[in-house]
Amino acid sequence: MSGTKTLVTCFLVIILAVSLSNHNVLASDAEIEDFSFDNCNTRCYGSDECNNYCIRAGFKNGGHCGSACIPCPVKCCCQK
Repeated sequence: MSGTKTLVTCFLVIILAVSLSNHNVLASDAEIEDFSFDNCNTRCYGSDECNNYCIRAGFKNGGHCGSACIPCPVKCCCQK
């Protein structure tokens, strides 16, 4: 019985720790203050691919993967 009680206690502590941790709610890997969702055209398959795509498209600052909302798909957002 004490083994079960210890297991349940550990499980509840983990659940509490996860719920109190600071999660980034914006579904984006872009950590830039002036991030723009104005030029999000294609689906994002990776940060490097997105950056290279945007540079080839003429955006001097490249691009980053980002999404304006949680259920929205992650897009490649080219930065001016």
